[in-house]
Amino acid sequence: MKLPIHEVEGQLLEGIDASPDVQNPWRVLVKAPTGSGKSTGLPSMLLDAGVEGRIVVVQPRRIAARMLARRVAELRGSMLGGEVGYVVRFDNKTSVDSRIVYITDGILQRWLEENPMLDGRDKIGAIIFDEFHERRLAMDIALADCLTLQEAEGGRPDLKVCVMSATLEVAGLEEYLDPCRLIEAGGRSYPVEISYQHALAKSKTSNRYGTGEEPIWEKCLRAVSEAVTNDNCGNILIFLPGVYEIQKTITLLEQKRFSSRSGEKWEICPLYGALKPEQQDRAVRDGGPPRMIVSTNVAETSLTIPGVCTVIDAGLARISEFDPLRGMDTLFIKKISRAAADQRAGRAGRVAPGKCIRLWSQSDHAKRAEFELAEVRRVDLTETALKLKFRGVDTLELFRWLEAPSVDGMGHALGLLGILGAITGERISVLGKGMAGMPLHPREARLLIAARDEGCVEEAIFTIALMQTDSGGGGIFMKGKQNGRGQFIYDDDVTDFAADYRAYISAVAMQFNPQRCSAIGVLARIAREVQQAEQQLKKMISRLGWDGGSRVADFSIHAESYSRAMFLAYSDRMAVRAGKGNLSCRIVGGRSGKISGESAVKDAELFIATSMTEVGARDVTVHLGGCTEVLLEVVRELRGKYLMEGSHAVYDEKIRRVVNREETRYQDLVITTKDTGDKEVDMDQAAALLAERVASGELKLKKWDDGVEQWISRLLSLREWMPELELPGFDEEDRAIALETICQGALGYKQIKDKEVMPALLGWLSAGQHAALDAYAPNRLKLSNGQSVKLKYETGKPPFIALTVQRLYGVKVSPTIANGTVIVQTHICAPNQRPWQMTQDLEGFWQNGFEQMKKDLAGRYPKQNWTGKAKPRPPQKK
Repeated sequence: MKLPIHEVEGQLLEGIDASPDVQNPWRVLVKAPTGSGKSTGLPSMLLDAGVEGRIVVVQPRRIAARMLARRVAELRGSMLGGEVGYVVRFDNKTSVDSRIVYITDGILQRWLEENPMLDGRDKIGAIIFDEFHERRLAMDIALADCLTLQEAEGGRPDLKVCVMSATLEVAGLEEYLDPCRLIEAGGRSYPVEISYQHALAKSKTSNRYGTGEEPIWEKCLRAVSEAVTNDNCGNILIFLPGVYEIQKTITLLEQKRFSSRSGEKWEICPLYGALKPEQQDRAVRDGGPPRMIVSTNVAETSLTIPGVCTVIDAGLARISEFDPLRGMDTLFIKKISRAAADQRAGRAGRVAPGKCIRLWSQSDHAKRAEFELAEVRRVDLTETALKLKFRGVDTLELFRWLEAPSVDGMGHALGLLGILGAITGERISVLGKGMAGMPLHPREARLLIAARDEGCVEEAIFTIALMQTDSGGGGIFMKGKQNGRGQFIYDDDVTDFAADYRAYISAVAMQFNPQRCSAIGVLARIAREVQQAEQQLKKMISRLGWDGGSRVADFSIHAESYSRAMFLAYSDRMAVRAGKGNLSCRIVGGRSGKISGESAVKDAELFIATSMTEVGARDVTVHLGGCTEVLLEVVRELRGKYLMEGSHAVYDEKIRRVVNREETRYQDLVITTKDTGDKEVDMDQAAALLAERVASGELKLKKWDDGVEQWISRLLSLREWMPELELPGFDEEDRAIALETICQGALGYKQIKDKEVMPALLGWLSAGQHAALDAYAPNRLKLSNGQSVKLKYETGKPPFIALTVQRLYGVKVSPTIANGTVIVQTHICAPNQRPWQMTQDLEGFWQNGFEQMKKDLAGRYPKQNWTGKAKPRPPQKK
C-alpha cells in the first residue's frame, strides 16, 4: 500500500548503510501528520532496507501497540507473532523470528535496565519512538539512554534512532538530538470541517465540567442527533474524559435508539484502556453495522478506526498529575491542548472528507495551551531518581534531560528516597541499591524488602500486584455492588487489602469466570491481572534468591508483620481520624483527606494510606485508599526519633486561656491529646503563647493605644536622627519580648486585657535615655508665639504638627527638634481642620502661600481672623 510516508523514503533511508560512527550516528526526526502512515510504514522501510536486529516501535499505549502490530503483520502478509509482533504488559506475541516489534515505553525501560547494550540474541538494531508529542517520562528517559548508548565508547554506534510525531514543536527536540536529520512528510488525509457547539445553560449550580452547563453526555447526545442527519457521517467517534462519562453517554445513546438511513441499528462500543482486549478489538474492527465509538483519549493517536468520518470531541481529558508540594496524586478533568484537539479532529479525515464537532466555543479554543505538559513536569519522579542514582548519576541535574524536572518535583523525590532509606545524603545506600534492582516504585520495593524481613512476602506480593492493576484505582471490586467489599471484611482486619485478598482467592477458585465473579461483586479481569502480576513478581524474587513463601490462608495470619512492613514503606502517609462524626482525616505534613466509609480501619487510632488522590468533581476531595492500621508501639520502635511524647502548654481558643496538654505526635501529626487544666502550666510558656495571640491581633490589649505606638515611633525616629545617643531599637522581636513581659504571670486573656503597657516599655530605656528622648523627641512643642502643640511621629517620616493658620500667626520659621537637626513639618489647616498645605518651610509659606490661602478661604470663613496677626488677648481680671 502506497502511503505518504513513502514519498520521503529516500530521505529517511539516507545513510542507513553507512558504517557506524560515534560522531555521526543515524538519527532521524520525523514530523508527519495523522494519516501519513509513519507508524506502519517506516518500520517496514527499515526492515526492507536491511537493518540488522529487531526494529522496535515504542508506543505510549498498549492498545496502540497491539493494533499496529496486527495491522503491519496483515500488510506484510505474515502471522501476528511471526515477523511482526508486540510486547505489552502480560501479553507477549513475539517469536525468535520477530523482526518488527511494537512495545510500550514501560517495556523498553525494563529492557534497558536488564540489557543496557540492547544486544545479544534479541539484539535491537533500530528504535522508533512514536507519538513522541505525548512526552511520556519513560520515553524521555529511554531516548536519553539510547542517545548516550550511540555515543559512548564501546557503545552501540550502529543503533538507529528515530523520533516521530504529528504535532510536536520540533525546534528544541532537533537541537537535543543533534546531529540529526529533520524530515517532514505529508499526510493522506481528507478535509475535515470543524464546527463549535456552545453549551446550553441548565442551572446556576456548578458541576465538574463548568458552571451552569448541561452535562457533557447531554451535549454529546445533541451533537450525535445533528451528526446522524448527514448521509456521509460514517462511523462516529466520540471523545470523552473518562469511563464514567462514557457510560453515561452510552446509556443516553441506547435510549435514543438511533437508526441509520439504511435502517440499520447503530452499534455503540466503548473504548478505553481498562477494557478487555476483545472488547477493544470490537470497537476498532473493520466492517459490520454503523458504529458509534465512545472513547477516552486512547483513540487520539496511532489508531486508525475504519470508517470514521465524524468526530465529536468533548475537549476534555481526565489528567492524572502529581503534586510534589503535598506529596499526593491529583485527578482532574482538564481541557485538552490545541494540538490534542487537532489530533482528535484528524481521526475524521482518514478515509473520506469528515466533520469534527467540538463541544466548546471558538474563543475557548484560542485560549487553550498549544501543547500538553510533559510528564517530567507533572508525575512522581521518585522511581526515576532512584534508577539514575543507581546508575551513578549522583547529581541529577547533570542527566541528559530533554526538559529538566521542576525543583519541587525532584526535591520531593529525593526527600522520599531519604525517608525510605534509599539514599544517604546525595548517594544511594546499600538498601537503595537493592530497591533499584527491582522493576518497582521505590515504595513497593521497600515494602517487599521489609516483608522479606518480617516474614510476610506473600501478602506484600499480592498488595503490590493489586496496586499495579489497570483498575483505575477502583481495586478488585465492582462499583455499586451491595454485596461486594462488605461481605469480605472481617471485624479483626488491620488492612483494607485483606478483603481484596479474600475476594481474589474466591476469584481464583472460580477460575476467573466473569459471571460467577460478578455475582459476588468481583471484577474477574482485575483478579486475573493480579494473578499475572503476582507471577511476574515471584519470578523476580526467585531471581533474587528469595524464598517467596507459600499462599497464606488469610492476611490475619501475619497481620502485625504486614502492618510493620507497610509502615516502613508509607510512614510519610500516616493519618488519624479528625473526629468520629465524619470520615475526615489529618495526615502527616499538615495534609488532610477522607477515608472510605467501607475501610476496615476507619476506626483505627492510627493508619497509613497507600494512595492519596485529590479528585476534582462537584467538590474537590482527597481520597485515602488502601489503608492499614499501625500500632503506636510499632511507630515507637521503627521511627521513634520522629515520635514526640510529653506535656506542654497550649492556648485553648474556646476559653482563651493557656492550659497544659499531654500530647503524642509523629512529626507534625498529633496522634493523641489530653488537656489537664492549668495547674502545671509553665508560666514562661504561657506568657509566650498569650503574647503570640496579641501579636497576631487575635487578642487586644486595651492599654496598647496610640500613645504607646507614638512612644515607639519617637524612639525609632530619634535613634535614626541621632545615632550618637546609641538608643536601642524596637523591631518585631523586641515587640514580642515586650508583649511577653506584659503577659508575665497571666494564664488567660482576662488577666491581660486591661493591663498597663507603658511600665514594660519604660523599662526598655535607662534614665539617661529617657531624658534624651523627652528632650530631643518631645511629646509637645512650644512655638515661638506661645502656643503649645502636640507632636506626631511616624517612623521614616518627619515629625509634624497640625494647626489652623490662625494659631500659627507669629511663628515665622519652621520649628526644629533633635537639637535643631530635624525640621518639624507643619500641617497648615483650614478652619474645618483639614490640611490646606504641608510644609517644612513656614517662612516661605508666609511670603508666598498665605495670601493665596486667604484668597481661597476668606470668603468661605469670613468670621475668621485673616489679618496675619494674632488678636491681642483681653487683659485678665485682677
